[in-house]
Amino acid sequence: MTHGQSTRPAPRSRRGRKPAARVRASRWALVCATVAALVLSGCTRAGEDRVPDGPAATTPVPEGDVFYDPPNPLPPGKPGTVIRQRPFAPPESTLTLASHTFLVMYLSTGTNGKPVAASGLVTVPDGPAPAGGRPVAAVDHGTMGIGSLCGPSRMPAFAGLEDSSPVAKLLARGFVVAQPDYIGVGVTGVRHPYLNGKSAAYATLDILRAARGIDPGTGTTSLVYGGSQGGHAALWSAHHAAEYAPDVDLKGVVANAPAVGFEWMPDLFAQQSSIATPYAGMLLLLVNGASAADPAVKPAELLTPDALAAADRMWTETCIAGDTVIPPPENILRPGADLGPLNAALKASATGEVTTKVPVLLPQGGNDVLSSLNQGLARQLCDKGVNLDFKHYPDQGHTISDGPLDDAVAWMDARRTGTPVSESCVF
Repeated sequence: MTHGQSTRPAPRSRRGRKPAARVRASRWALVCATVAALVLSGCTRAGEDRVPDGPAATTPVPEGDVFYDPPNPLPPGKPGTVIRQRPFAPPESTLTLASHTFLVMYLSTGTNGKPVAASGLVTVPDGPAPAGGRPVAAVDHGTMGIGSLCGPSRMPAFAGLEDSSPVAKLLARGFVVAQPDYIGVGVTGVRHPYLNGKSAAYATLDILRAARGIDPGTGTTSLVYGGSQGGHAALWSAHHAAEYAPDVDLKGVVANAPAVGFEWMPDLFAQQSSIATPYAGMLLLLVNGASAADPAVKPAELLTPDALAAADRMWTETCIAGDTVIPPPENILRPGADLGPLNAALKASATGEVTTKVPVLLPQGGNDVLSSLNQGLARQLCDKGVNLDFKHYPDQGHTISDGPLDDAVAWMDARRTGTPVSESCVF
């Protein structure tokens, strides 16, 4: 896949309306731009000597990458139970705030409803916890790849352990910060259900639970921040929180430039549109992710032999910008392939399907190609009754930084303290 490529929507006619063909072309252009943006993208001292409850209390902690190999069988326990932990202090970390970070493996739930191991990072500020416990915030990462080596905990330079990151800004406000790798991105032996809403939510909600096993000073007051793929995960965490994790007192989520429009991708390729040329790799990611979550999605029945081979390589290739050779777009889908199961799987996890009573902040950069699509998503969610605050930052790109990031963290802190949302669905 290439970075930074996009196509310009068709211009409006003099009367402000577009012919039907131009509307379709504009929509596909925005979808392709979406693809480009997704790819770019208490009682103890900070738990320092904490021995977690459950299986991790007696099981020796493996060294090196063997840490990521889950025990077989998995130990008993509820979702969020810590399986193992160890200190995490890579040289790439430049956090100046006094804190301790831990690499953790914990129990979660797979899309098949069965227990599965997941991994991530938990960072705890030093010092005693306040009365009622520390609040905890999950930080959900954007697209980094789908292989088991592609989680932030396995790529320390991308773990956000620097002072300008959401992690540091939340630590400064007293939050414990939990960063899920997501299911299958970190722990070995499990395939990552890329952009599956349920899987992303479960991994996020369960690492919020796991944080309590790492640090006994962590309370139940919880928030979630995510961008791009992580914005999608944040929204779906809000959607599933009440039913899946009622013990997680979720006060709000920030979804920065969430993944949107990916459910249109199969039709784009089925139409053999020339716009698809730079984005064949994204479709392969979506097919892989959907097949990992839903056995009805069968890559061998959807993809040509060349495309299937490329899709298989994506499970083990270099993260961030993979080096797989992708076939041309006209050689991706099998002629006459039944896209029904794939379309159904992607539609079920589309961001527009989210419903929640949890307050949502959706920051969006005006220089991001997702800007128009996500403003439309915000209106769609508002029409469904979501308590949503849309913030448009004209000079920001796909990932907010500086002042807008400070705004988002302040919004999270206000939800933590119970400050009511001043206004909702104002554009």
